[in-house]
Amino acid sequence: MTLQLSLQKSARALRVSLDKAGVAPDVKAELIFDIDVSGSFEHEHKEGTTSKLIARLVPYGMELDPDGKMDVFTFADGRHTVTHVGTVTPDDCEDYIVRKVVNRVIGWNGGTEYSYVLERNLQHFGWLPTPEGAGGFLSRFFGRPKTPEVLSKKRSIVIFVTDGENHTNDHVRTTRILEESEERGDQVYFLFVGACEHDVDFQFLRTIAERFKNTGVVIIRDLDAFVDLSDEQLNAQLLGPELLAWLKA
Repeated sequence: MTLQLSLQKSARALRVSLDKAGVAPDVKAELIFDIDVSGSFEHEHKEGTTSKLIARLVPYGMELDPDGKMDVFTFADGRHTVTHVGTVTPDDCEDYIVRKVVNRVIGWNGGTEYSYVLERNLQHFGWLPTPEGAGGFLSRFFGRPKTPEVLSKKRSIVIFVTDGENHTNDHVRTTRILEESEERGDQVYFLFVGACEHDVDFQFLRTIAERFKNTGVVIIRDLDAFVDLSDEQLNAQLLGPELLAWLKA
């Protein structure tokens, strides 16, 4: 079976899962895929496992995103490491991480901090203004005020994949960003995926998933096995009761 036929089959299986859960076909949400590019995740990126993962998630974009695609962001430690790689589509998903991320993005083989990419996600979806001074050269040349740009607000799902714990120095900032997002009533659901076969407890992810109503967590101990799951098994792991309730709200 070709990849395109496989993706179409997976999208149909996802639709069946959503139908069974009572999620109407007209329910849509913009999708972002955040991927950790810290040094500890290098092996999974280079050997293609995370490329297989993003390909398995493309049907979620096909079925849920109004444009049928997912935006891809990479992150490590610090604001400067957050990179909007582009979008991933059914026609461009094969070996995506190997081709477009490995040894290419800022922050490659860095550390791990969650808050900056989450902040950028919220800006991308219009729930936060972009930083001041983003108006471009002409605005600065003509002396116009540096006012933050606010994009149109979009109902959105962030699938956030990491293989390690957030640095302790970033716990407070990450929690504050999620707390303020919840208080504003941003229509965003954050699905954190902790993928590591080693002794990483992901306690911080578990804590924020328990604290916030629009934040879930899935822990994967064998990523190679996860990307080889059947469509039904994969959907059962990712479509938790909280996310399904959010989709139906």
